[in-house]
Amino acid sequence: MKLVTANRANKILYNFIQANNITGKVLLPVNICTDVVSTLQYAGLELEFVDIQADNLCIDQEAVLSLAKEASMLLFVHTYGIENDFYDFFQKIKEVHAGIVIVDDKCLCMPDLHVEESPADLVLYSTGAKKMVDLGGGAIGYVADQWKYDEIEVNPNEYLTNDMWLLDTKQLYMKMDAMIAHKEKLNAVYRKMLPSAIQLPDAYQHWRFNILTDKKDEILKALFADGLFASSHYAPHTYIHTYIHTYIRAENLHKYVVNLFNDQYYTEEQAIRTCEIINSILGESLSIPTVTRR
Repeated sequence: MKLVTANRANKILYNFIQANNITGKVLLPVNICTDVVSTLQYAGLELEFVDIQADNLCIDQEAVLSLAKEASMLLFVHTYGIENDFYDFFQKIKEVHAGIVIVDDKCLCMPDLHVEESPADLVLYSTGAKKMVDLGGGAIGYVADQWKYDEIEVNPNEYLTNDMWLLDTKQLYMKMDAMIAHKEKLNAVYRKMLPSAIQLPDAYQHWRFNILTDKKDEILKALFADGLFASSHYAPHTYIHTYIHTYIRAENLHKYVVNLFNDQYYTEEQAIRTCEIINSILGESLSIPTVTRR
């Protein structure tokens, strides 16, 4: 696979689509980042949103397999940076539709500088703001050998800029170790102080530390009032556009999830205070929501 870099992962995605004249329908999770949706629309692709799957919070595999024959691309997102190997699933998709293009979006995962092979046609990592390794910008892509990759000139007044970002691998390696250590320190606080019943499994706790609670709005309001911060990513696009379909699992995930910060900008003291506020709101009786609950 060919290593490419740019200032943003969306720039690599756009360049790849344009260089290979990819058209038609793209399958993508309904709760994907809005910037990715804008990039795909800018590239002229038709969007087919798919619900997530309850057991791994990524795009529904059964639905994708049923839709793959009519699609030209799948954009697979590793929700909250989950590192599970989905290669078998990718190979099943290729068996259904050999010509489908698979984009493996690992922008919330730890960057890998040595991807030599993958059943995906494009693998994406990001070192942008608030990602696993935050260099303030930048992205890494791996393009399968059979595909072209060209820098596309873009009007700087339009959605994507043409500024190039050069990957500083030494800086990346130095920051990776420090950021991993800091995340583990804050995650240890969250694991110890918060009820285990509301915590997502450890596989989802790399990018941020995620909990499920039916008191999400109350918790976010209290954290903001105390000068702290948390998020609730990502809202399904049913909240942004009007669709006739319902996406119950993605809607429930957004309804209940709180992403607690564990990056370099959040201190151990802030993490402790975050837990104290959450515990004071939860009280002794816990109601544990699930993404499949209506």
